[in-house]
Amino acid sequence: MIKQRIPWFDNVKGLLIFLVVFGHFIESYRNHSHPGIILYLYNVIYFFHMPLFIMVSGYFFRPQKSERIIQLISVYLVWQIANGFLQKLIQDHTLVNLSPDGRILDIFDPYWTLWYLLGIVVWSIVTPYFLRLRYPIIISLIFAVAISYVDHVPSWFSMRKLVNFYPFFLIGYSLAKKNVLISLSQKTKICKIPIRWGALSVVAVFLVFMIFFNQLPSGTEFLFLRSSYSFFTWSILKGAVIHLAYYGIVVVLSISLMLLVPKEKKLIFFNKLGVNSLFIYLIHTNIVRVYREIAPEQLVSHKGFVILGAILFASIVCWLLTRKFILNLFKPIILPRLNWMIKQKEVHS
Repeated sequence: MIKQRIPWFDNVKGLLIFLVVFGHFIESYRNHSHPGIILYLYNVIYFFHMPLFIMVSGYFFRPQKSERIIQLISVYLVWQIANGFLQKLIQDHTLVNLSPDGRILDIFDPYWTLWYLLGIVVWSIVTPYFLRLRYPIIISLIFAVAISYVDHVPSWFSMRKLVNFYPFFLIGYSLAKKNVLISLSQKTKICKIPIRWGALSVVAVFLVFMIFFNQLPSGTEFLFLRSSYSFFTWSILKGAVIHLAYYGIVVVLSISLMLLVPKEKKLIFFNKLGVNSLFIYLIHTNIVRVYREIAPEQLVSHKGFVILGAILFASIVCWLLTRKFILNLFKPIILPRLNWMIKQKEVHS
């Protein structure tokens, strides 16, 4: 049975995955003219794009989908090993060393963007247990504050990021269970102007706020949610207040952005990106690595060229990775069929 896709969420995912690719193209050049336009764009994107992606993932999470978890684990393992080989080849121009202490075999220390895929696996496993608690979101926030107070956290599983981003997953699930997004979208049809103007006002205030945020010396590092409060020289009280405020701002901003995205009409170009966002997410990183190695100095020496080049190449990469021949080529290692490995459920008569 083929599931009916919801254009609204595919539109949102398409816009987000484009921002992911664009953000990675400008990432290496964000400090060329600190605190310039490239850093501003980068911070704007990183303030909300992964939290909203994770909220959408949480929105569609359903417990007891063990087959999907096993599939994601297999995809993670394949791409973790592949990215290890490719990173060594592209950046160091050497073949990998398969010694026991080599980075290539460090399966539980995810390369670059793969922390998100590992996060989906871990969150999917622990969420049914969290949902048995009375206040799962509050408890997840307590864990996030607690781990941010600790200075030394193992890098395995990108543990600090997984704990810090987990509340967004639970918030997305809660929005689905309480029908918040659907209810708000229906109200936009009844009182279209007030709600949409309110959402637009939130986005406008956010863009102004980011001008000041851009001046903070460690603002970008905070958005990665991978450092302790002591890194920013914050007390636990100050760190907790800023940390929790960030969650609140992101949730309000994310809902506002979603209300501004078309719900029933498929966005040209972006809707297809949303449908195939997993393919773009997994494949594009090594294309970006190659780009960073071969990009002409003339292209990356001027901020205007950096931005225009990033828009152009992000568009080309996203378009290319949604072509049918690319999807068919990579489908076995992105959406593998694991019937040979997973025991089928017995049907009792």
